[in-house]
Amino acid sequence: MAKKLYMIKLGGGVVSDIATARKPLVDEISRVINEVKAAKDEGGFDLIIGHGSGSFGHIPAHTYRVNEGLVGPESRKGAAITQQVAQELNRIIISEAINAGLDPFPFSPSSFMIADGGVPSEGSAAHIRHAIDRGFVPIVYGDVVMDRKMGVSIASTEKVFSFLARQIGVDRFVLATDVDGVFDKDPRTNPDAKLVRLIDGSNIDSILEHAETNKMKIDVTGGMKTKVLGMHEMVSLSGTEGIIINGKVPGRIRDALLGKDVPGTIVRP
Repeated sequence: MAKKLYMIKLGGGVVSDIATARKPLVDEISRVINEVKAAKDEGGFDLIIGHGSGSFGHIPAHTYRVNEGLVGPESRKGAAITQQVAQELNRIIISEAINAGLDPFPFSPSSFMIADGGVPSEGSAAHIRHAIDRGFVPIVYGDVVMDRKMGVSIASTEKVFSFLARQIGVDRFVLATDVDGVFDKDPRTNPDAKLVRLIDGSNIDSILEHAETNKMKIDVTGGMKTKVLGMHEMVSLSGTEGIIINGKVPGRIRDALLGKDVPGTIVRP
């Protein structure tokens, strides 16, 4: 019987210090990668790991307006710098995955997809499926990709996962952020913020309205609103469920991957 396939995203706020440019949290990266390895060993599932760019990619992407496309004389330079620093963080994560015995294989999204107006539209996941079948753990990340309308655009990890989910059957999604899930207000600045335990087709519109109104975790890929939209698209495509959790709490990533009851926001079609 084929193994189940899970996807987990390690958010940029989990793997980097978002307040300091290009500062990886190496100890945290090591911890979460080892949690992923322990869960994979116990659960026996196949896995694709994705990670955000945090303080690596978001800063030059914002400075050079990369997500707006080729809009100025320095746009190409900005795209190259953004891709370079995203790969820099990816190499650190790959190194920790090798140390943990996870058998990683890196895939830059710009090498297997092209976008159209900011939406990944063409490409193939065949070589990623091949890597999984040969025992590797593919690791992808938010990346600058070629774009038919804009010249270039940013494919967030959620967009990359959605693209892959259309071509590869996925059984579970885990999004590890630096908060406990989706809140009705930004929990960093509102002590009375309440955790939303479930998002599905019946309440997603109101949740997204709160996300926009309260400006939860805004970044160049759209912040929490885009993460919720991306997760809902992924679970709707796959007919499964996902969960948004706090990856900074030791043990939570492992438990979420193993399907245990953990604090977080469950997302269903």
